Amino acid sequence: MQPATRHVYLNLDAMRGVAAISVMLYHFSPFISDGKVLPSSYLAVDLFFLLSGFVIAHAYDRKIETGMGFGTFLLIRLIRLYPLYLAGTLLGFFYLLIKNRLIPSEYLPLSDIATMLTTGMLFIPLVGKAYHTIFPLNPASWSLFFELLVNIAYFLLFFVLSKRLLAALIAGSLALLVLAAFLAGTLDFGMTGQTIISGLPRVCFSFFLGVLLCRSMSRYQGHLSFLQTGYWVEAAIALTLVVFAIAPGGALRPAYDLICIVLLFPVMVMVGASAPTHPRCSRLYSWLGRISYPIYIIHTPMLMIIAGAGKAASIDPFANHPWFGIAMAVAVTVIADIGTRIFDEPVRRFLQRQMHRSRAIA
Repeated sequence: MQPATRHVYLNLDAMRGVAAISVMLYHFSPFISDGKVLPSSYLAVDLFFLLSGFVIAHAYDRKIETGMGFGTFLLIRLIRLYPLYLAGTLLGFFYLLIKNRLIPSEYLPLSDIATMLTTGMLFIPLVGKAYHTIFPLNPASWSLFFELLVNIAYFLLFFVLSKRLLAALIAGSLALLVLAAFLAGTLDFGMTGQTIISGLPRVCFSFFLGVLLCRSMSRYQGHLSFLQTGYWVEAAIALTLVVFAIAPGGALRPAYDLICIVLLFPVMVMVGASAPTHPRCSRLYSWLGRISYPIYIIHTPMLMIIAGAGKAASIDPFANHPWFGIAMAVAVTVIADIGTRIFDEPVRRFLQRQMHRSRAIA
């Protein structure tokens, strides 16, 4: 079960950062252009799941083998994910409270807002038809919910998770995913109560494929020596944007989505994990990885806040694209960067110290 010992994190960090920015631009489309910006960017979620499986296997396979317990594993994952998740959820909560005061015609009962806050803080999805997404205060959180589920599954199955079982899980998930994709006409599902079940094969396929890729790297490393020279990583990052920019219609849509997650994304991850990082790019790639999660988890509540403020002030932000949308994207990126430095990283360091202290006392 040992993962590959060599792993270039910065390249994968860069891919994750570009994917997060692409998702943000996709959701900001109404403020940027008359059509969708990078219209296939919802596939970034599948890339996130694939990268997560790869990195989780690399970081935790050996630790679990040598005795890491479930409680420690889950606590480490929550320390990594929860502070910014909570911040995004609270942003959505305060947005609704302020919206009730400023836009009485769209008043939402406080009991409904309290339900959204309570379930959101506890990672409990709302699956009722009254909700447009399973986490109304921070819509992008739906993928984080599935991320935690599959992380737990990874740990619980770890000691029986041979490559044969991994292959079976991947094949079974893919079969269900193909069926769901052609029934829905897209892979853009999992975020609503009506499609939450379809989100399970979506996350399982990409995550466990990432685990399998990580555990197989040592076997294929010798065949990838040609990646040591050239601009393979930059080509893979450019391919990410090309994939997100193409938007076939009709019956081609699910086929395109499936080709991307089954063939293109695994190749991109293999390239990123095997090719060296160009020294001139290392700081940029590190920064992209650092802000990828903050951008992803706060951009939807920030979108609601900025759009709501414009509406309350009788300003039509839709009439001022692309500059309004670009300004929004830059603002969210800056806020994500600052929030990481002054909130997320200090909070996580504090929680990690408390965890180590409590373990030392025990």
